[in-house]
Amino acid sequence: MPLCAGSRQLLTRSSPFVSYDSVNLNGTRLAKLQSFTEFASDIAANTLPQYAHLSPDMLNDGHNTSLQYAANWTQSFLSPLLLNQQFMDRTLILLTYDESATYPIPNHIVSLLLGGAIPSNLKGTTDDTLYTHYSILSTLENNWELPNLGRYDVGANVFQVVADQTGYTNHVPSNIASVNNSLSYGGFLNSDPAKYKVVPAPNLQLVGAGGQGVDNSVHTYWNTAENQLTPYDGSGTLYDGGNGVSDANAPVYKAQAPAANNTNSATTPTATKKSSATRAAFLDISWAGLGFGGFLVAAFVL
Repeated sequence: MPLCAGSRQLLTRSSPFVSYDSVNLNGTRLAKLQSFTEFASDIAANTLPQYAHLSPDMLNDGHNTSLQYAANWTQSFLSPLLLNQQFMDRTLILLTYDESATYPIPNHIVSLLLGGAIPSNLKGTTDDTLYTHYSILSTLENNWELPNLGRYDVGANVFQVVADQTGYTNHVPSNIASVNNSLSYGGFLNSDPAKYKVVPAPNLQLVGAGGQGVDNSVHTYWNTAENQLTPYDGSGTLYDGGNGVSDANAPVYKAQAPAANNTNSATTPTATKKSSATRAAFLDISWAGLGFGGFLVAAFVL
């Protein structure tokens, strides 16, 4: 259930799902892109889905306003939800950013987990596990035993609050000390023509945090690319664009193969391998006034 603010200064990028032909060319899926008004109605009727991605408009996300404006809106939006016992029951809310503006320092961001799915003994604590944005996908796959995409979602650490309950084992990337995410590595989205690369094939042999292989739709689309080299090895190794002079952590393309046994992900799915959360919500906000590109709130029903 992707949701977007239905009023002022809402851009296409505010709803990332519209960028995919599998959504924008499918009327049934497009109809699932709803407004915050419909979100409120679903809360009142207790008909929310298990996962929701929420994108405020360009004012409420801070992009065309300020950090204070976005913070005030976030507080006004979240506070009633946090007091709603029906909504909070077994719900996990993720509040995070897409980037920082401290370019001399490796691009680290803060994230908050809220909701009734957080055990009492963990409320008010911090978690020093290393996560990337791919950890959102990895956590969803782990909690609901979903297939993976054959890309960097495999190997990304699962939120520890979920991993503790599903029995998943996280690991520390081997190159964590040397990673600097302030520059982008070569790829199909790099703005430097010299660093442009075509979209790489997924690794069709990977097993993800949900104990499942690559999703059938990915297999179908990429079935002729099974012999192509890929940077996705499922190791959880972090890649970056270097320091502007050299790039020791650039992605390495290899033959497709199963991942090394870094986690216990390749387990047989069972009905008990689930966390205590049942609903997830994801709120995507851009606080560009202070250099933050985005902030996310995700709500998971686990």
